[in-house]
Amino acid sequence: MYRGPAVKIGIDATIAASSRMVGIARFIVNLVDQLARLPDQHTYYLWYRLGALKRPHRIWRPPDARFRVRMLREPFNRALFRRLDVFHATSQRLPRYDGLVPYVGSLHDIYYLSEPTMGSPRTRAQSVARYRDVARRSRLIMTLSEYSQREIVRLLGVDPGRVRVVPLAADPAYVPQTEGAVSAARTRYGLKRPYVLFGGGFGRRKNAAGALRAFATALPRLPADVDIALSGGAGPREAEVRAVIRDADLDGRVHQLGFVPDADYPALMTGSVLYFFPSLLEGFGLPALEAMACGVPVVTSSTTSLPEVCGDAARLVNPARVEEMADALVEVVTEPTLRAELRRRGLARAAQFSWRAVAGALLSIYREAC
Repeated sequence: MYRGPAVKIGIDATIAASSRMVGIARFIVNLVDQLARLPDQHTYYLWYRLGALKRPHRIWRPPDARFRVRMLREPFNRALFRRLDVFHATSQRLPRYDGLVPYVGSLHDIYYLSEPTMGSPRTRAQSVARYRDVARRSRLIMTLSEYSQREIVRLLGVDPGRVRVVPLAADPAYVPQTEGAVSAARTRYGLKRPYVLFGGGFGRRKNAAGALRAFATALPRLPADVDIALSGGAGPREAEVRAVIRDADLDGRVHQLGFVPDADYPALMTGSVLYFFPSLLEGFGLPALEAMACGVPVVTSSTTSLPEVCGDAARLVNPARVEEMADALVEVVTEPTLRAELRRRGLARAAQFSWRAVAGALLSIYREAC
């Protein structure tokens, strides 16, 4: 860990100004929480764009005098920015200031370049423009996996020497839960029978329709009382999910949980027979790691970053092959010895990742960028 002179570090915290802690918001909150635990004398400025005030929000900082809040109001913050030693652009959006401060840009993935058929033309164009801006103007680029690093180098032409890989970790709340906590969560979500838990929502890359087709294919070989529970809010593939449920005659076997807050998720994971995460593309795949940290067997994709994250601690499948996914579901659900082995391996694997290590690695990157 870096132990040199104190520096002034800016972090774009805008996305964390939300009542729903998902994705990059959770990354920011966990990162800042761990930075506050480190015994250094750096000064941290958490910057919020004005858009953060237009929705249900929380302008947040740790109760620590080293952390200060600033509003990002371009072009009126030029003098304040000049005082920083480094600025971490956490969400693929760099301030419109050139030459005032070195940027560390985050590219957790470059989804719309890796999968150019995904999303609307407008969304793709906007996202790709931001990827290219981060690649061009950042002194260093932070990403989450070797897979994402290779994609950034391949598709954006970035010198690999400018890309730093910082793997994430499960939040400390993701540990095996008590029977009481599991029972309360199951009651709250109406889960009376054993269930496979699918996570990720109904975005195209999360592959909810593929997960349901695999479950339907596996159903004749599964115990008669095993259902599937889908977590996540609405998304562009919600109509397709409803069609699969109807066409495969899955009514009564599918539980749509809607958005699940972090407070409930560890118990829902712990209570599941297995966690099913057949995503088509992940820059890291944190939900799979969180499930392993809860002691839950995981069936996930053999593609993109997920083998790198899970190692041999999960059952890996091709997310484009329904039969292969179905076979894995049957295998894990019906073989107690395999489930126990996956639990053991998963807990050991998850313990190799920590948010303290994330914070320490990013501090080193900030200093290097200076």
